[in-house]
This record gives sequence, structure tokens and C-alpha cells, in this order.
Amino acid sequence: MEPRLVKIAIRSKFGKMSKDALYIRRITILYDEKKYIFPAKSCLFPHNELQDKTGNGCLPHLLVREGAGTLLLQETDNFVIKARNKDLEMTRSMIPWNGPNEGERSKLFPGFAGNQESKQEGFLTFNKKFSHKAGVMALTNLLDDLLGVLPDTFSKLEQYAAFIRRNGDEQGWSKATVHKALKVAKVYDDDEELGREMLCGPNAPQIKRLDSLEETDEDGVDKIPDHALEGKSLDDAMKQGGIFEVTNDNLIGINHGGKSSKLLTGEKQTWYVVPADCMFYVKDNKKLVPIMIRLENSIDHSKPTFWYPPEPDVEKGDHGNLRWLLAKLYFRCADINTHSLCTHYARAHAINEVFAVAAYRNLASSHPIFRLLQPHIQGIIPVQLQARKFLVGKNLVFSKFLSAGDNIESVFDNYFKTFNYRDLIIPEETKKRGVEELPGYFYRDDTLEHWTLLETYITELVNLAYPTNEDIKEDIEIENFIREIVDEGFRYRGFADSAGFPRSISNKETLIEYLTAIIFNISVFRAAVNFDTFTYYSYTPNAPSCLKLPPPKQDEIITMDRILNTLPVPVISFIAMDISYHLSTFSNMDKFYLGSDDMSRMGMIGENMAAAPEQVECLARLTTGMRVLKKKIDERNREMYFKYDVLSPENVPITTQD
Repeated sequence: MEPRLVKIAIRSKFGKMSKDALYIRRITILYDEKKYIFPAKSCLFPHNELQDKTGNGCLPHLLVREGAGTLLLQETDNFVIKARNKDLEMTRSMIPWNGPNEGERSKLFPGFAGNQESKQEGFLTFNKKFSHKAGVMALTNLLDDLLGVLPDTFSKLEQYAAFIRRNGDEQGWSKATVHKALKVAKVYDDDEELGREMLCGPNAPQIKRLDSLEETDEDGVDKIPDHALEGKSLDDAMKQGGIFEVTNDNLIGINHGGKSSKLLTGEKQTWYVVPADCMFYVKDNKKLVPIMIRLENSIDHSKPTFWYPPEPDVEKGDHGNLRWLLAKLYFRCADINTHSLCTHYARAHAINEVFAVAAYRNLASSHPIFRLLQPHIQGIIPVQLQARKFLVGKNLVFSKFLSAGDNIESVFDNYFKTFNYRDLIIPEETKKRGVEELPGYFYRDDTLEHWTLLETYITELVNLAYPTNEDIKEDIEIENFIREIVDEGFRYRGFADSAGFPRSISNKETLIEYLTAIIFNISVFRAAVNFDTFTYYSYTPNAPSCLKLPPPKQDEIITMDRILNTLPVPVISFIAMDISYHLSTFSNMDKFYLGSDDMSRMGMIGENMAAAPEQVECLARLTTGMRVLKKKIDERNREMYFKYDVLSPENVPITTQD
């Protein structure tokens, strides 16, 4: 009889427990002159049979099925079926869903791994190969050393750039990364630079075309100066598809922050949350520029104010230019808060945990779709466990530097009310925002390329797993996986209609789209909104995380002192800088769609569960496609001052390990 199932366990000697785990990528057995491959890709601790558990919260053994993987309906051996079901039961016991009544944290997030952290942290930390970033965890101790050393304020905007250099030297940050941030500092106040950052910065997914003024305040648009539209009327520019907007509606109704300010700065401050919207215009030279900013301090019952770019020949220190610069600060502050809490954390992290928990709980390790997903979901749950402990929540790190950080639950409420599954379908979402022809939008170009490559790869593997649509209908494990995402993941947080996720899938086309959306969001989307944050957020005047004065009155005379007094003090700038640096650097555990010898980065080959020759061929074709995409991106970037390479395949981790 051919080998079909392998049980892997490590016995401890004399009842002693090892602190080190053995990582098992795969087991290869030679039997009757034939090679049998059992992909494991997990860690094990030595197990003491005299105890009920290892003491490390880790599974006592692995049960690994041979070859390409099998559907439950394809299994005929009762012993294998029982082993498969027992394996799933054990995993479910160690990764329960949170309940709706598990305290305040259950109100903050979509479905996540339940409140059994002692089990989870041991099992998931080692079995899923997770290691958190020491830099973020050490932030509190570092601040204790810095308080009283940093200046209370800066007298010139240029000092914020020197602050980046100083911190880079003292903290040992990458010189190349610091250099990119300083390049932004040189041009941040240029309107074309603001437009470029909306297209190629961390919050690039937010921009959308404006086709109607129905929901726009007429008092504001009527005063847009002629020079801002190069002599065109707003209607004509809109008919030509040249008007776009970035809004921050998720901040509407959010109270001001600053509860931690006295502890951090020595004085009580208010950090103003100002929903700020910006209208953009595509110039004849194909550059995107802001033409109007709307500020509304609704929490303090102030009327909205409108701000416009000065004439081109106005000096930088002129009152008109300072008015515009201050308005841009409030818009950028709103933008970084929306990005940090909604685009980045909620969309690129918290939502992914739903997919990971549902997959581990419902897809056996031998299921071909689990083997497709496993390289991408590995690490997600423990990363989220750490985020809930240290970053996101009341009085945690995000509340130490973001204006909206004291009211994260309310921001999430606003975001989750509008989030929908169809937002994850990138070609559809791109058309919905009307940005198909927007020039210089490299985020759009590269995400669509990645989507096509992943969709092709996933199509091939789904076709190998399911010969017909009937096989999908009869697959109880995939049915439970999809149903739990709806019932547990998007049930308790006020998502409209379970965020639009399907309760069942009965054909290959829909399943391919579903899996592509999951893998794309975990890897490509997260890379796009994560790894350039230090570049754009470390120079405080470009993207202040909080502002300590209310937005200006329409007729207020703006001076440089007013701007400097509005910006956060240096210690808050340092926190934002330090967090963005550590969250936007790669973990030494990251694996990428393309490996790179010169950067010591491991690729996807070898970090997957492809065992059958036909699966290996699918992966090889994906890798070839990624090489072609890398070459295309390299050629585009060759002459660019700011290279957009965050989505080059050697810079896109296949999962979230940090």
C-alpha cells in the first residue's frame, strides 16, 4: 500500500520541554522506488506523552496528507477521514472565534481569534512562525529616555527635516529609507507633489473621479479661481473627466483627541479631528493638482471653510501662500488618520484575520485550497493578536500620535458601515472610482497587473482541485469556510448585509474571484498601503498625525507662527516617525513574490505547499509573470525622481509577518 498519511511528532526526553521548535517544511518518503512528498510547513515542539499538552500551546503532532491535496469527498479510507476530521477539531479548539460579548475589543474589530490568548500565542507564534517587531514594542521605554531631551517646539519648518536625520542616526535607521523621506521634505509644499502623493502614496486607493456637484457645497466651488483650472470652467473640466476628489468621511462625527498629550508633552492639548476634503484637477501637462480644500470642524459646530491655491507668482512667505499651506496641513492630517485606521489597519490587517481564522478552522491541511491559502495566511493571526495588545485600542500606541486615536471604535464604525466585499475586486473597484484614465496613477497600473497574474495562477489551481462545479457544491469544507466568514467574521460589527460577502459559492468562476480577492488583499494591497509610510509620513509638515489648534477662520490672517504652533510638538512627531518606520520595514521572516539575492529576500518558491508537478508548474508560471512585471516596473521607474517600486514583486511579501 502506498504511503498516504504521515503523523509527525517529537517526543521529549525525561519529561523536559525544549524552548526551540523544529520547523518542518516537508517530508519526502522513498517507497518502492517512487518519491512521495508530504508538505507540512509548520513547527513542532517536543511533546511529553505524560502530559495532556506540550505546555507551549502548540499542536502535539501534525497529520500530513501526501501529494497535491484532496477534497473530503475524494477520500475513501475511513481512517484517513477520521484523522482529517480530528485534525480540524484540534485546530478549532485552539483558534476559536471571539464572541459578541467578549468585552470592548469585540466592538473594535470584525471577527477575530477568540479570547484564549495563552493558547493562541504559543500555538500561533511558533506553529505559524511569527515574530513581532521589537522596535514598536520598545517605544514606551524609548520615550522615557527622550522626554526632557527633545525640544518643546521648532522655530522653522526645516528643523523637522533635520529631526529626521538626527533620529535616523541615533536609532540606526536605514540611510536609504531616510534619504527617500528627505527627498519628500524638499518638495512637499508643491501642489503637483501633493497630487502625486494622492496617486502614488500610502493612501492611493482613496482618490475617485467627480462627475457631479450634487453633493458638493456650491459656495465653495463657485469661488475656485480661474488660474487653478487653467481658464476652463469647472463643468468643462468635469466633462473632460479631469476633476477628482479625496474625502475623509470616516472622520465625520469623531471627537477630538489628545488624552495622552499631558503624559507625553507635559501639557494638556487638544488634537483636532477635522474632516477635510480636497478637489483635484488634471492639468494640461497631465499633472494632478489640488484646486479646493474644504475644512469642517463640525464637532465644535463651526461652519465649513474653503481654501484655494494662490496665484502662481505668489511668494512662499506671502499670506496667500501660508493660508493654502495651512489648509493642506489639515487635509493631510485627515488623510493620514483615515489611512492609518481605515485603509491600513481595518482593510489591510483586521479584515484579513477573518479569512485566516476561517481557513484554519474549516479547511483541512490536506485541502488543496488550504494549501493555496496557507503561504498567504501564515502569520496573520499572531500579528493581529499583537496589534490588539499594543497598537489599536484605548490608550494604546495609536492614541499616542493620531488625532482620531482616542476614538478608534467610532472611526471603525464609520468605515465598516460602507465597507463591501466588492471593494476587494480590484478591476471592478477601479472602474467604480472612475480612475481608469487618470494619468500617473501607478498604484492602479501595478495593482491591475498583480490582479491578473494572481487570478491566472489561482484559476489554474482551482481547476486542478475541482474538475467540475459539482465538486464545489459537494465540498462541505469550502462551504463551511465561506459561511463562517459571513456568520462570524462580518456579523457583529454593523456591516451592512454582512459586508456583501456571499454565503455560498457554487461555481469555479466565483470561487476564483473570491480567492483572488483574499490573496490580493493580504499581499498586494497591504504592501501598497504599508511600506511607503515612512517615506511620506516622517516629515511632519507633509503629513501631520495630529494638529493642536482648530482650523482657521475664513478671514484669519495666517502667519508662519500660526503654522508652527498648529503642528505637533517634536515628541509626537518622533512617535509618528518611529511607528511608521518600524511598521513600514520588512521583517526578516517575510517571503516575497520574487526572491532577490542582492537584498537577501526569499521568494515564494520553497515557501509554498505545491507538491504535485502540475502545481509546481503553476507556481513557476506565476514566478515568470512576476519577473516580467518587475522588468516593466524597473523600466518605468528608470528616469523618475520618485520611483514607484512599492509593488515591484520583490517588494511585495506574500503574507503579513509584521
